[in-house]
Amino acid sequence: MEAPENLDLMWEKTFGGHVGIYKPRKKVRFTPTLMRNLAISKMVDVKLISAEFQENTFWFEPLVWLLFDSVSNIEFIGVYATDTDNEDISDNSSKLDICPSFCIRKSSWSKSEDIYNLQHADDKKKYILGENQIYSNVFFIDSTHLPEIEKIISEAIHLTKNGLLLEENIQSRLACTEITINVSDGRFYLNFSYKPHLLTNSALEEWIIKLRNSIDNLPLDIGYLPDDKFTMSYELSLFDKISMFDKF
Repeated sequence: MEAPENLDLMWEKTFGGHVGIYKPRKKVRFTPTLMRNLAISKMVDVKLISAEFQENTFWFEPLVWLLFDSVSNIEFIGVYATDTDNEDISDNSSKLDICPSFCIRKSSWSKSEDIYNLQHADDKKKYILGENQIYSNVFFIDSTHLPEIEKIISEAIHLTKNGLLLEENIQSRLACTEITINVSDGRFYLNFSYKPHLLTNSALEEWIIKLRNSIDNLPLDIGYLPDDKFTMSYELSLFDKISMFDKF
């Protein structure tokens, strides 16, 4: 479904009965802020990853991810875990040679490179949908490839479930302007951001460094290769969601 022109939003009203109107933008200006936000969306808005290994489909959902924002540069690391209730995985999956438990994503964006590449692109839409706006590596692994991963994830859930007290920071080992943390184990969900040069939590900072170092040290050729291309599902826009009702 395409976004309609000047749609009355009947669920949005003032006390006097005036209705809100959706008015799509006629032209998008590719500002640095827009490009930055688009890059962030490509990194954090992934809701599901699926891939086939030996003709068995595995689904990976977000478990923990971190976004390191330095304004001019952004880094992302994400850990996605398999759905243990996956009915499409055969009963013999435990005997498979390839049975990944985790999907790891590591992405980066550079403001100066993005602006330069966009300005010199003949086709801006093609550039945005190409491989050069952000750089991302995806790994499908189990605990033998990264033995400490399960312990690191358990520490994250333990830290966040018990609550985090942020104190005024004297000196941080994290060189970035803002950090966004997302933790979700299917029963518990937390998403928050903080500025490490202003606030800190020593246990949290230690855990962040541990996770970052573990993923940074992964060889680029580690893990299992899927049978073919893998699938990534992103957060839907409002009108993508509305279009689903056309199928009923």
